[in-house]
Amino acid sequence: MPNPRPPRRPSAPAVWVGAVVAVLLLATATLGQPVAFPASGAGGWLPADGTRQRFAGPDGTVATEWALDRAIGLVGSGPPAFSTWLGLTSLDWQTAALARRSTVTTAASGQVTGRTDTMFSVAGDGVRTEVEAPVPGTARIFVPGRLDVPEGLAIGRTWSSEGVVALQDGDTTGRAYRADYTAERPARVAAGCVVVAMRLQVTGEPDEENRRTWCRGEGIVGYTDAAGTWQPTDVAPPVTAPPGAGFDWSSADRLSFSSRAVNQPGIGIAYVSPVTPPGVLPDGTLVFTNGVVGDVIALDAATDPPPAAWRARPGGHNTAAATFGGITVAAGTARRLVAYGPSGQWLWQQRLDDLAVVAPARLDDLVVVATLDGAVTAYDLATGTQRWRRTVAAEVRVAPVVADGRVLVVDQSGQLTCLDASGAEQWTSDVGRIAYFGVSAGDAPVVVLPSSDGPHVQGLSLVDGSRVWRVRESVTTHDVIVLDSAVVLRDYDEAAALDPATGARRWTWRGARTYAGIGGGDRMLLLTADRLVLVDGNGREVRGWPVSIGDVTGSTAYLTAAGGRVLGYGPTGIVVGVAG
Repeated sequence: MPNPRPPRRPSAPAVWVGAVVAVLLLATATLGQPVAFPASGAGGWLPADGTRQRFAGPDGTVATEWALDRAIGLVGSGPPAFSTWLGLTSLDWQTAALARRSTVTTAASGQVTGRTDTMFSVAGDGVRTEVEAPVPGTARIFVPGRLDVPEGLAIGRTWSSEGVVALQDGDTTGRAYRADYTAERPARVAAGCVVVAMRLQVTGEPDEENRRTWCRGEGIVGYTDAAGTWQPTDVAPPVTAPPGAGFDWSSADRLSFSSRAVNQPGIGIAYVSPVTPPGVLPDGTLVFTNGVVGDVIALDAATDPPPAAWRARPGGHNTAAATFGGITVAAGTARRLVAYGPSGQWLWQQRLDDLAVVAPARLDDLVVVATLDGAVTAYDLATGTQRWRRTVAAEVRVAPVVADGRVLVVDQSGQLTCLDASGAEQWTSDVGRIAYFGVSAGDAPVVVLPSSDGPHVQGLSLVDGSRVWRVRESVTTHDVIVLDSAVVLRDYDEAAALDPATGARRWTWRGARTYAGIGGGDRMLLLTADRLVLVDGNGREVRGWPVSIGDVTGSTAYLTAAGGRVLGYGPTGIVVGVAG
């Protein structure tokens, strides 16, 4: 092989990492577009973006997931060693084809015991390991990348790779590496597969040996390392559907908010572009299913800027997602529904017949997904097993609503369908064009449906779909917020509270122009251009907090409340509220 390229020390990390994020913020026209990985040559050994595999071994199971992208689409998701690599590599990182293989190890009990994110480069001479970042453990950066799969790989070939190993801080002093390889014939694997045996020597470290079986178009399909031998399995670790992580709205006036930077130039600042409201895990970790970059990113909100706790790649462009307790489900253009646990471990996936463009809903231990072909399907939240499936009259572009053990779905033909917990149809009603709707609280719940075609709102009985009332209202609804004693329709310039029994307007709030709203109990939280405002069940402002999360007037903003926390998202920042 040619002499290794000399390593470069990152003399000014703030400059080059800041530049990466600046490019990332400006390059939305190309971010997330698929990279042209050749089907022939060394790139042909890699699987498709979003490919997942599970392996069984002596210590439990390992779930692996592949992401194929450019550096601009992988570095922002972390881990930090990926950013350090940018200052050391001689590759043109703005155009290089890269792959990330994430592995999560889970004990037989279901407890996650470790994670490693490995970055590979794909070039004319082969597939090289550029970064190995284990947790727990110390990340290693190979300069030049370790040549694990050379161009022209064939059984019987031998080769070597040499260079230096840098740690996460970029220090390469006295840490030379040499890897020696042999390509062997696999014992019981189909044609198109090769076992790559490697012996790795790094100055100051014990020698390492492993054997990886690579198959064209599939990636690594089995391997042996210091822990033992790992073989493909379809058996997932045990998972229990977590209880819903709600928010105690009676404590909302005691909220204290902390600001966190996202989507800004700087070291360690994550780029997030959620396609649906972000999720909040029980431990306070924030989950963003992104639309620009194809990753699901979990951020640790304990520090500012929040570092990435884990990252995942459902595959394709993400279109919808939701977090229920500790489980996040995501759907995208790959037409798969993928579930991840609280540590980012892959739990299950299901094929979708069409795109899901609205957030799934939770019904007890089920996740209900509506797609553009009109299918409404319920899956077991813990295992992904399909429980039932129904089809409504037209495509679904409004998120389903769950209330009192029922699922309500509005389709684009203007039909509202009510299903019970088994998927059986209870009633249907022609309601016209609806963009947002909700179900009132109390003993006689009413489905409140503001029309998108005219100045009126109707209320239907949840029990049988009969009309309870119809009133004239000029509000252009952007959120339906359900409180104990009222259903609030949020327009940009006012919030109108309706009596759920009669539809009469009970009160109006016009304190400022608003861009998002959530609520429960007798409290409602509204986001203005520069404040969060807490309004009580009588329309009175209880408290306000200044916020600075970017220009929400020209972009999508989100409010979420779960897990004892409130999250506000804007284009250049987030705020996290915890009740004191």
